[in-house]
Amino acid sequence: MRRAAGILGLALAACMPDAQDAAWEPAAGIPPPLTPEVFSPYPAPPPADHLRVVSFNVELGADVERLAAAIADAPAIAGADVFLLQEIEDHPGEGGSRTAQLATRLALNYAYAPARVEGDGTHGLAILSRFPLADVEVMRLPHVDQTFHTRDRIALAADLVLGDARLRVVDVHLDTRINITDRIVQMHPAVIDLPARVVVGGDFNVNPYVWLGHVVPLVTADAITGFEQAVVFEDYMRDQGFASPTSTSGPTESNGLTDLRLDAIYPRGVTPGAIGVVREVQVSDHVPLWLDVAL
Repeated sequence: MRRAAGILGLALAACMPDAQDAAWEPAAGIPPPLTPEVFSPYPAPPPADHLRVVSFNVELGADVERLAAAIADAPAIAGADVFLLQEIEDHPGEGGSRTAQLATRLALNYAYAPARVEGDGTHGLAILSRFPLADVEVMRLPHVDQTFHTRDRIALAADLVLGDARLRVVDVHLDTRINITDRIVQMHPAVIDLPARVVVGGDFNVNPYVWLGHVVPLVTADAITGFEQAVVFEDYMRDQGFASPTSTSGPTESNGLTDLRLDAIYPRGVTPGAIGVVREVQVSDHVPLWLDVAL
């Protein structure tokens, strides 16, 4: 049944016009107010045999000082090489984008890509890295019509410059109130043309509900159909050649009622190692998820 759902998702992705139109755009060519911000002054650190990649939905990340302190005080991620951040914003009068402020405090290179206008500023994704960033690109993901809840979603990609080699990393934040076939449709354009060596991470919102009209979560998908979104989504990613080492991470988000595993990191062409969830970092409704990849 899981494989059937994956095949259905691929079929929808292949025929959906919006999915076919999605394409990677160089950051420098995207006009205001959604022009990405890229700042990569720090040279590469000494060579290492592995990288630690962190995915963290910072829930708008308004208190940058607190966010930076929480990261710096958590040994598992304080020295991480790459951070894939979701739900971070940029507003006038704050002394620079929140991404820039956080990267400055952590002494990291960064790219920030707005997904949409939010109030007087923007809301989007960020990649922070100890390594120089190159070939930063953004993809506007297919819309899923959710009536009052439709929001622009993007994927943000960049090359980590590792001396003479490169590693592509991709940051993604998918819609919440959609079912599994729509979720695969939204994800498909962002992964089909990636290089052989790549790490994809983010908040995939693979919640365990069946959504009625993109508003009401009826019951868990597993209770109705025998499968849940996270399992089917991971089958789809494995079909694309990715490993799913963080499938055993346990919950990564708490909404006050339930604890859910919404976040993941998927490597391809590199060897996954240890994983972890930093539950002591309590500055968002999500907690940081990390993965070591061997180069």
